[in-house]
Amino acid sequence: MLQSKIAMISSNPKLVGKLCDLIGSMPNIDFSTMGGLFFWDTLAESGGWKLQKNKFTDHCRLLDPNNIRRAWGSERAMMSALEKLHSTTASNSQTSKSDSRKVYCPECGERVPEGKFCKECGSRME
Repeated sequence: MLQSKIAMISSNPKLVGKLCDLIGSMPNIDFSTMGGLFFWDTLAESGGWKLQKNKFTDHCRLLDPNNIRRAWGSERAMMSALEKLHSTTASNSQTSKSDSRKVYCPECGERVPEGKFCKECGSRME
C-alpha cells in the first residue's frame, strides 16, 4: 500500500504541491540548503529571507539569510509567513531606531527623546 502511494507521487510530483495547497504550512525541521540554485525559483525576498517554489513539485519554502529552511508549505502560507516576518522586522527596526534616540531625564527619570529639554518635566537635559 505504501509502495503504491510512493509510486503515485513519483509519477506525479506536483501532488506534493497540491497537498501543500490543501494543508497550508507543513511541519518543519530546520536544515541547511544550498540556497535553491538548481531546483527552485525565488518568488520573493525580504531582509535576506527568500520565498522559493520547487520547479518539480510546486511546493514552497522559506529560507533565512543563512539558507536554512525555516518553513515549507503552500505558496499562500509561505507568502503570508514572509509578510508577517517582514512587518515584524520592520516594526522591530523602527522601535530600535526610535529607542536609540531616547535618553533618561536626570530630573524626572522618564525616557524621552534626545533634546535640550525634557518633554515630560521641562528640565534642562544637559
